Amino acid sequence: MLRELRRDPSLCRALGLPSVPSRATVSERSKHLPWQALWQRQGGEKTKRRVLALDATALPAQATDPEACWGRDSKGQWVYGYKLHLLLDLDTGEILAHKIAPTGLTSVTPANRHDGPVGWALVRGIASWEGEKPSLLLGDSAYDAEGLFQAAEEKGLLLLSGHNRRRGKPRGRRRGENLRRLQRGAYRRLYRRRWEVETVFGLLKGSLGLAACLRRVRGLKAVSRQVTAVVTAFSFVAQVLAREGLPPTWVARVAA
Repeated sequence: MLRELRRDPSLCRALGLPSVPSRATVSERSKHLPWQALWQRQGGEKTKRRVLALDATALPAQATDPEACWGRDSKGQWVYGYKLHLLLDLDTGEILAHKIAPTGLTSVTPANRHDGPVGWALVRGIASWEGEKPSLLLGDSAYDAEGLFQAAEEKGLLLLSGHNRRRGKPRGRRRGENLRRLQRGAYRRLYRRRWEVETVFGLLKGSLGLAACLRRVRGLKAVSRQVTAVVTAFSFVAQVLAREGLPPTWVARVAA
């Protein structure tokens, strides 16, 4: 962050900083910043329709980590480690939820946990969205559950998920409506934006060094601390880029 501020003085002005702070200043002041406010929207804020994404990714762990478990990644391959669940805004790169309310626990679980229940907890824990149209929430077939559709609806979101064929023909009203939406061209084009969340996961684990950090720690608590640090850094830089009209994927350039 400091390197990018020195490279582009306009970012300092956008953040209201008179000059680039020293590393010691940032380290000391970060202890007193209201970090929780980064994950909360201002009450009553009117927003236009946005496209959000809910997904999970596997985090490999050390073979000697006693709290990790075996699970499958997005390619169906077995991985020994943990799983990171995120709810993020694809338009700004803002991480809307990486903690499970009301427990406040980081949404890092052993790799054998199913995506659906954790995603449900993340959706129920965010503030309600209000806007001209319901914002879209994209998810894969792991989130094709009537209860999750209802939870998203209560938050002012329209969940668009892949169809889980293993559950057979949709019986719930919301699952049936979702399947019909997927057959419409406009919704199919929007649903293709799911690849963007995979790009974010790649940035977190690659350019921002999350995978390398996890090779040096063991235990769910230590892994969660590393995840919180990297996710917070990504969300901060992505939102600064969004204010300048730049895509969140440019975070990789900043990290480089």
